[in-house]
Amino acid sequence: MDSHVGRKAEFTRDLAARLDGTDPGVLADRTGLLEATVRTMLSGDGELMSWEVVSACLAAAGVDGVEVGELRGRWAAAENALWEEWGGELHAAFERNGHGKPSKAVEAYREKVPWRQLTERYPVTFKPWTEPAFAADRRLPDPSTAGDIRDFYAFLAKLREWAGAPRQTEIEKRSWGTLPDATISAMLQKDRWRSTSDRERARIGHFARACGLPAAEVARWDEAYERLRHVPPTDDLARARAEAAELRRRLAAAQAEADELRERLSETERSGEHPAGAEEPREHPAEASGPRERPAEADGLRERPAGEEELSERPAVGGRRDAEREPGPETEGRPRRRWPSRRRRSLSAAAAMLVFAAGAGAGRLAGGGTSAADRPECFSGTLHLVGSTAFERTADILRQGYEARCRDARIEVSAIGSNEGVRALTADNAASTIAMHDGYLESDSDEIRLRGFRGYPVALVAFAVIANKDTGVTGLSLRDLRSIYAPDGPTSWKSIKGGGDLPIRLVSRTEGSGTRGIFEEHVLRGPEPDLSSSDCRRKDDLRASMHVIRCERSTQGQVLDTVDTVPGTIGYAEVHVASDARRYPNVRMLALDGRMPTASPTMDRYPFVAPEIFYTDGPPPNGSSAAAFLTFLTGDDARRLLRQAGAPVCVGPGSLISAPCQPD
Repeated sequence: MDSHVGRKAEFTRDLAARLDGTDPGVLADRTGLLEATVRTMLSGDGELMSWEVVSACLAAAGVDGVEVGELRGRWAAAENALWEEWGGELHAAFERNGHGKPSKAVEAYREKVPWRQLTERYPVTFKPWTEPAFAADRRLPDPSTAGDIRDFYAFLAKLREWAGAPRQTEIEKRSWGTLPDATISAMLQKDRWRSTSDRERARIGHFARACGLPAAEVARWDEAYERLRHVPPTDDLARARAEAAELRRRLAAAQAEADELRERLSETERSGEHPAGAEEPREHPAEASGPRERPAEADGLRERPAGEEELSERPAVGGRRDAEREPGPETEGRPRRRWPSRRRRSLSAAAAMLVFAAGAGAGRLAGGGTSAADRPECFSGTLHLVGSTAFERTADILRQGYEARCRDARIEVSAIGSNEGVRALTADNAASTIAMHDGYLESDSDEIRLRGFRGYPVALVAFAVIANKDTGVTGLSLRDLRSIYAPDGPTSWKSIKGGGDLPIRLVSRTEGSGTRGIFEEHVLRGPEPDLSSSDCRRKDDLRASMHVIRCERSTQGQVLDTVDTVPGTIGYAEVHVASDARRYPNVRMLALDGRMPTASPTMDRYPFVAPEIFYTDGPPPNGSSAAAFLTFLTGDDARRLLRQAGAPVCVGPGSLISAPCQPD
């Protein structure tokens, strides 16, 4: 009975007795598991099911807590017996190949060893999963019901809740290090549907196993991902049109009822009949407000002919509606430098800028020759600028100038990262919040394609590749820089011309950072390597097999602090902040292909440049603080402030957008 076979048989008999002959099909319906999974669990064939699966079936059958506790003990004994019998082989495999990838060990030994035993540290030691607290009446989500890739990732978050909502660090350990904490965080982000790949499919499988699902259930998630990986989210406009059609149907029914009541009232008045004791006929709500009219809500949601351009019903900044602006004479004959991109951007971004320019011009005309204090670009109250840490300096310069001009206005700048700034922007706060973002959002992003975000370019910003001075390098060719960030690139600075005998340590921004996106797209022309370190000094135990030391930091200030204090580090940050030698004495800005970053960048001379973009959730409401501030940005005062700060202005006289700031 000490063998794992005997222990598992003992557990299986007790489990079947507690379930008291409950039909596997019934348990499957109640739990959301496959009937095949339930039958395998009850028969004792195949792998020992995880406690997540077993406890779900026990809860569905109404087994009381005392009996569940007894079964938990027998289940743990069976798992430990299995580990004692086969775990030594896995342990020896790790010892023989200490720097091998964890995923290879997982694949090689999953059939023999209970993968619920996890790596705790390196050298390898193992311990069981912690037992989570499960929610009552929990049901496994069915990924096959997801309609698009965004739905699929929402189901992935529900799977985590079904497993007892383990922490990301716990999932990382459960996956034997194949899913770093940062990767898990990215998988659970609402906009993860933008990235689909075979590598992501493998991550889905590891995530499902880390939530306790057996092979048959994991296959469901793999298949659902494969089916949906190229299915974009459903167009919210189509959903709105369907809702509008239903609203029109209900409105027609209400009008028909009102017509019938009105006809009956007319007949009663003509005949002079009014039953004694009867109530006076009530006026229908449609009559109470005067002539019957189509509600504005229904009219705003009316269905448009196919191919007709969708335009917002809200007025743009300054009171004007969306309009296209023809190129002026200032742009004729001038060679245009198009914004480089691996993917062609949508024309909606350019259209949004023209809306901004046209609306701002109308605002200035409305002001006429009045004094600065009386112009419409001043508001009373508070405006929130949230987002990019690299944008913080420019935003703060504009804040100071605006508050000096408009005494009743208050602007709060919160540098929390480009991605977080976009997340903070909603339809509810559109009047008082603007997101700061490095570069343009992708044209197929949820924010642009579905929510109607509008981008307003402000100024060009240059970023610097930075390194600790002890690396010995003063500049890099783009070829050398890309090799450093390549999956199989050099790991020591002595491999680089002028470099010292130090390990290369990469300090990056977290996924979702606008600065990181620009660095990957326009400098590296590819993704950064996998995360391997938390402290930026050495590889984590779970990631000892990674090629190079690479850590992530959430702000550019944290990147600069790390590069300043950790030997052999290289990273990137906004030029003005990176050039603060008093604050960061050990940081050196590197030349790229012989070109140094400057305070007044141009697209032709330095590759690590991008426009800083203000984003709003649709055109800001007329008269709002957001609309007033954007109108101010097109004026001479804002341009003068930006030029004094050394920032090339995106919006020139006549409200024209300069060529380097355009999205295409």
